[in-house]
Amino acid sequence: MDDDQPLARWTAARSMDRVAVPGELQVTKTHVVFEPKGRRAQGARFSVAFKFVVGVGTAPGTGKLFSGGKRERLCLTLGDGSEWLFVVPDLDAAVAGIRSAVSSRR
Repeated sequence: MDDDQPLARWTAARSMDRVAVPGELQVTKTHVVFEPKGRRAQGARFSVAFKFVVGVGTAPGTGKLFSGGKRERLCLTLGDGSEWLFVVPDLDAAVAGIRSAVSSRR
């Protein structure tokens, strides 16, 4: 199997400033990837190797309508301290799936 083939997928939106860009969050053998869909996709693609992910959890919503409202978000924390936020309808499954993939393949 190719390392780029998704092992798990979730419908998601990447929180970027005041908007949430729709797309798909994926886990491959080595990376967490967000593939944007639609017109607002420019600059929204995200890919990070498991070795740089130090935390997988949730973050509270901002309350802003166009960035996902008050819903909790998936939060990936990287080794440099940056946090990447994603609105995921099946949040618990995504957190558990990504956390498991990251911890088992580091």
